[in-house]
Amino acid sequence: MSISEREAARGAADPAPARRFRNRQDRLTRHLPERRYLPELHGVRGLALAGVVLFHLFGNGRTSGGLDVFLAISGFLFTGMLLREAATSGGRIDLLRYFGRLARRIVIPAALVVLVTTVVGLFVLPSTQRDQLLAESRASLLYFENLELVNSQLAYGAAGPETSPFQHFWSLSVQGQFYLVWPLVAVIAVLVAKALRVPAARVMGVLVVVIIGASLARAIVVGGYDQDAAYLLSVPRFWELAFGGMLALSVGLVHLPRWSRAAACWLGLALMVSSGFVLDGGQLFPGPWALWPLLGLALVIFATAAGKDRKVDQDEPVAGAASRMLSGRALGWVGNHAYGLYLWHWPLLIYYLEIRGRESVGLLGGLGVLAVATVLAMAMYRWIEQPLAALPGGRDPKRVKRVNLVVIGTTTAALVLGGGVATAANQMEAPLATVFEDWDWDTYPGAAAMAEDAPTPPEADFVPAAEQLADDRPEVYDWGCVQSYRHDPGTDEVLVCEDPEKPDDPTATVVIAGGSHSVMWGPAVRALAAEYGWELLVVNKSGCVFNTMTAEEDGTCPAWNDNFIDWADERSVDLVITPGTRAMRRPDSEMIMTGAPDRWKQITETGAELLLVRGTPRPAEHAADCLASGGDPIGCGADPDQMSPQDPLIALDLPEGAHTIDVGEYVCPGGRQAEVCPAVVGNVAVWNDESHLSTTFVRTMTPLLGDAMREELPQYFN
Repeated sequence: MSISEREAARGAADPAPARRFRNRQDRLTRHLPERRYLPELHGVRGLALAGVVLFHLFGNGRTSGGLDVFLAISGFLFTGMLLREAATSGGRIDLLRYFGRLARRIVIPAALVVLVTTVVGLFVLPSTQRDQLLAESRASLLYFENLELVNSQLAYGAAGPETSPFQHFWSLSVQGQFYLVWPLVAVIAVLVAKALRVPAARVMGVLVVVIIGASLARAIVVGGYDQDAAYLLSVPRFWELAFGGMLALSVGLVHLPRWSRAAACWLGLALMVSSGFVLDGGQLFPGPWALWPLLGLALVIFATAAGKDRKVDQDEPVAGAASRMLSGRALGWVGNHAYGLYLWHWPLLIYYLEIRGRESVGLLGGLGVLAVATVLAMAMYRWIEQPLAALPGGRDPKRVKRVNLVVIGTTTAALVLGGGVATAANQMEAPLATVFEDWDWDTYPGAAAMAEDAPTPPEADFVPAAEQLADDRPEVYDWGCVQSYRHDPGTDEVLVCEDPEKPDDPTATVVIAGGSHSVMWGPAVRALAAEYGWELLVVNKSGCVFNTMTAEEDGTCPAWNDNFIDWADERSVDLVITPGTRAMRRPDSEMIMTGAPDRWKQITETGAELLLVRGTPRPAEHAADCLASGGDPIGCGADPDQMSPQDPLIALDLPEGAHTIDVGEYVCPGGRQAEVCPAVVGNVAVWNDESHLSTTFVRTMTPLLGDAMREELPQYFN
């Protein structure tokens, strides 16, 4: 027997407790969001997601603001639904029915798209992208793709050949995480309201305002140092969903005058539609500027809901032509198919670009992708979404419960199985064929093939294989001691990768520092350290070279630079090895970072010597992907014209104790006079991505690097 039934039974004998119960219940349910259907809101949903799709296809990387509106609509609908159920039941929510509904309407269609996208991707994408594809497939299935994108250092951006086919699942992940949290918020609101003897809507309103304030503040803070993370993560996004909840709680309390409704509705539409044209959402959202489209949504809801108030004549015009357009057949049809259109359009776009080998989609290509996505969305709506929505039909509660149990159980099992398969497949990797004990130098000399009088190696498949190149990087990255590239608070701390093979009595303390292009030399330097008795330390923040840029320009990197100088002074370092120049993917782009010589002087003033390694050219595209896709070493190589005709370091008045070396001739045979720097030298792949040398190639450079260092720093080679 439920609480209300027990109270009613007691009330039959004594009406006073029944009256008190009814009064408490009436107070608790006062001002709850009404259960009402707004056809205009369905039209806005279709308009928002259609805008997202069109901007993805034709917006040149701009964001429409449609996802912000879509998230707020989700908050609007679920706040009203959950609070009504929790308040009328005294603080309980039927989770079986709730999650059954989510599985039918959201999870199962999305899981189907994930499955198809994964299978197609295994055939369409280069084999080098398989691991990331499977990782993101699992993350999308389990609704943490936004976290996977952040952790994999994949920023939200325009569609391109290297863009993830699962990138659009970031918003579904935010939405899914909200669906897990929001029932708890609704129940807490009701329980607190019962304890305080106030309406549940009032407490929910307070909680929603607090969540909006805290989440928006977080969005501003995170956006200040890492806009990509702010855009993708859930906490900075929750205020948009909570904003929708605030609209649900206030829609019955806001009554726009009849004369203003049409203008308010048109203004709201204008704000939502113009958002993508006026604002750069990728750089501004989910900060305060996201209020631009969200206030537009609020105006539309207030304008269209006003004429549907029960106290108002139902025949009263609501918001004129704007309301009729939003509730019309066209946008209603788009709203019905919007979810499927959103799910299908992005992987179709990415695979189209991959198959056609294009950087961007043209008008005809975009229309083709849109047409195919529309057909798939129609098919999914007709044969999957509608049948699933109709599953728990009938009034028999036992039958409904059984159906929900079957749906939830089947969906959960499929998600767990799918995630497990993706994880297992992601871990089935062959070991790298780059063990240097008993290395076949005759067949795979790598950089050593460029040494004077070196014999020409026989023809052989290059190593590591293209599928293994992405993992052919210094092992220090797996130790957890390299500071993050991100600019979160605390990432200016100096982390030290200690030498696991430190000599008992080291002849010198050598430090590698200054970004990933310093760490890539680590395998060769480690071999030299073992031979000559050095203690080798890696002290690095990814993406952070020595410079004098400001925090506004370079986040926490300037502070890390300062802290490194202090650390080097305290540690009594003998030698710091760091990049001296940087070459980009355009002719004559080699440069010295702003203020780098000032930092170099600070390093030498600590008593350490400094070795500046000239930068190396970068391939035109991801070398591993290019080779895996059937590209040849010449076509997958780099343009030597990136390098300056003369080493820029030579012309500098370097501080005392600073030395330079240039080993570029081994990376680019023939130097700047060569036609191309090939992606394979001496049967060894040169780069493992779009800029970093492969660890195997660096190891083959060990004797050559040692010779160059010995010429500049003979005291370390005794």
